[in-house]
Amino acid sequence: MRIIYVYDTIAVVGGIERIFVDKMNYLADHLHHEVYLVTSSQGDHPVSFPLSPNVHHVDLDIRHHVCYRYLLPRRVWMRFRLQRLGKRRLKEIIRKIDPDIIICTTTYMAGEICRLKCRAKKVIESHGAREFIHLTDDFKLGFFKDLRNKWNTRRRFRLIEKYSDVVVTLTQADAKAWSKASHVRVIPNFTKFIPPQSSPCEAHRVIAVGRLTYQKGFDRLIDAWSIVNKQHPSWRLDIFGEGIRREALNGQIRRNGLAKSVTIHPFTKNIAQEYLNSSIFALSSNYEGFVLVLLEAMGCGLPCVAFDCPNGPAETIRDGEDGFLVKNGDIKAFAEALCYFIEYKEERKAFGRQARENIERYSPEAIMPMWEKLFNELKEK
Repeated sequence: MRIIYVYDTIAVVGGIERIFVDKMNYLADHLHHEVYLVTSSQGDHPVSFPLSPNVHHVDLDIRHHVCYRYLLPRRVWMRFRLQRLGKRRLKEIIRKIDPDIIICTTTYMAGEICRLKCRAKKVIESHGAREFIHLTDDFKLGFFKDLRNKWNTRRRFRLIEKYSDVVVTLTQADAKAWSKASHVRVIPNFTKFIPPQSSPCEAHRVIAVGRLTYQKGFDRLIDAWSIVNKQHPSWRLDIFGEGIRREALNGQIRRNGLAKSVTIHPFTKNIAQEYLNSSIFALSSNYEGFVLVLLEAMGCGLPCVAFDCPNGPAETIRDGEDGFLVKNGDIKAFAEALCYFIEYKEERKAFGRQARENIERYSPEAIMPMWEKLFNELKEK
């Protein structure tokens, strides 16, 4: 089959970008489909994860950033022109490739792709909890911008529900939110992130990974760590991530007197080694779609503590077996769960071993046949 993935740019190190590249590589290299990645504004930026030579990359060369050289109203006019140019070039490349399947996310050109007049089946991937997709990293842009974001998101969702052939969600919880779509399928992400060795869970170190934004809730983790640190001052918390809340979080660390036990590090390409050098993984998110870093940590044999936030952790962690799910927002209970793993080393190691075993259900060999089955069903229609 000829399959096209459409995305704006794969130039940052992020979860969606990683899983997109991993799936394209698997479809091309293992299932032998003819796979295309169509980006709109990749430009000269390298693809942030290794892309198989069997995946054809086409960039539409739409330089959206040039809009910001101009003041209003010319900026609005330039944005309009570039959007039209992008749609025209996308139509041309789809006409040329004549794919069987077109795949995109709910956040980029989904409405336009769903309404394209072509024989291809349109698959829309929901990579975030539907009720939170309209939120930005800033969380609040201002009343009118927030209102515009909500309106545009709802309009896009209506088009997806009306015109897409299938919406693929990562969790059962998110699938319920798409009940108005004609066809919904749950296919979780997979992870290849299972190194040959496992963490010995001996280091006095807790690790957390993610963008420094409201969504990831690191302010809640730091509050919980204030409790943990009083009982276990020899333990450290290391957070790996970058984002707009770095300064605010560092200020919170200083105010709470945690500068010697909490450190925020930039993202690293060798995150596997950081997991292996840790003993517990902490997930403090306010909301999620699906938590790839949780799969990574479990694949490295780490027991996990997570808030039971919407929508991902409860479908990945088996509470009391490979980690603990804590009532969302209960800082004290979160700290107590961390303290339990700190104080009971053998339990910590047993949970870590079970996490590594349980995560096998998210291997490529377990997940990608679900995609192959879906594609065959769509082709038969």
